[in-house]
Amino acid sequence: MSVTHLPNAHYAGLIAADKSELLGHDIAWLNSLREKASSEFADGGFPSPREEEWRYTNISPIEKSQFSLAAKAGAVDTEFLKDVLLDDCHHLVFVDGFYQASLSSVGELPEGIVVSAISTGLAENESLVKSLLDSVVSTEALGFINFNTALFTDGAVVSIEENTKVDKPIQLAFISSKDADLSLSNCRNLIIAKESSKATIIETYNGVEGSCYLTNVVTEVVVEPNANLSHNRLQAESLKAYHMGGVYSRLDKNAIFSQYNYTFGAVLSRAEVHAELGEASDCTMDGLYIGMDHQHIDNHTRVNHAQPHAVSNEFYKGIMGDRSRGVFQGRIIVAEDAQKTDAKMGNRNLLISDRAEVDSKPQLEIYADDVKCAHGVTVGQLDDTAIFYLRSRGADEQMAKNMLTFAFANEMVERIEFQPLRIKVLEQLLERFPQEGMKIEWL
Repeated sequence: MSVTHLPNAHYAGLIAADKSELLGHDIAWLNSLREKASSEFADGGFPSPREEEWRYTNISPIEKSQFSLAAKAGAVDTEFLKDVLLDDCHHLVFVDGFYQASLSSVGELPEGIVVSAISTGLAENESLVKSLLDSVVSTEALGFINFNTALFTDGAVVSIEENTKVDKPIQLAFISSKDADLSLSNCRNLIIAKESSKATIIETYNGVEGSCYLTNVVTEVVVEPNANLSHNRLQAESLKAYHMGGVYSRLDKNAIFSQYNYTFGAVLSRAEVHAELGEASDCTMDGLYIGMDHQHIDNHTRVNHAQPHAVSNEFYKGIMGDRSRGVFQGRIIVAEDAQKTDAKMGNRNLLISDRAEVDSKPQLEIYADDVKCAHGVTVGQLDDTAIFYLRSRGADEQMAKNMLTFAFANEMVERIEFQPLRIKVLEQLLERFPQEGMKIEWL
């Protein structure tokens, strides 16, 4: 159910301000799109806990913080950048919401492949940007999408040509600099895998620790017939930052789309992962989220089986410690015509503190009669018997707990095929649950 309410005055002011400095301000169709989004945001503002799909997540701290668009990109330390960029990838780098050509290295790509910033794409491939922008998301009652459309400063546009395989992953690195305090990074990503193509996209989000900023990013994905696209998302923002992100995809006939979501950073974050499945398409959604201190981590997924014979497999794991709170809302919709659907959804959660909390809400909406659908949710704590066993073998209590917690999460890490990304996720994991004498190259 949608609940209309007035937008925060500060953000309404940003929307209403002169947009002559925004990307593409001199392009009529883009201005029209921005005006539509601005009008819808003015009518509804950001979502509130009174809306069913936001009942567990209150974004009032974002409204009170009054973040503003950065005027330009701040400085990035060389060692910090080196740590963020993954080996053996094509790189597009954005700092504080602005594309940085000097920090990017796309390298050689097969003929016909487009990997660029939207700021470049509007000049060189305007028709491509126009065909993708706002083509997948549904903006109704989704305030952060409207806010993004109205004010995005840049983002990536990736187009994989028909019958083409991109051997190396394409990393889209979004960085918030040390100058980003109280700033807003508003980026939009547009990705299309054309017929019978294959590629891997990796989005990473990092910020200088101690900085308080807001990242609001929307990624739209189109996977055409027989194409195979892997999309990975690693969120490791500053623990004082806020992160709102969404991946919205459309799968055509026989398309394969795999989406992997890893969440470690931000004091308050929400990731929306939505997919609309065409006939005989195949969608995988995996996620790992770890919250400590007072972190609030919300994962909201929706899989819409719109056509028959499609398959979806969804599995998320969460670990919550200290006073953190995890939220998982998974929704599978099977349309009346979507016969022979096969859909599975699972969510397992581990609470390692008596003060931590998890809210898990799986939903199945089935309007067809010849389907296979299943879901399961578990919330538990570490096994005292297992802890005792490890302590009897020489581990102290904390090390025993770390070993068991690490093993619980590592099931998801082992699914990561690309070694440099797997190492980055392991680093985040070992930082929170150190293993005595363990070397990362052993894993």
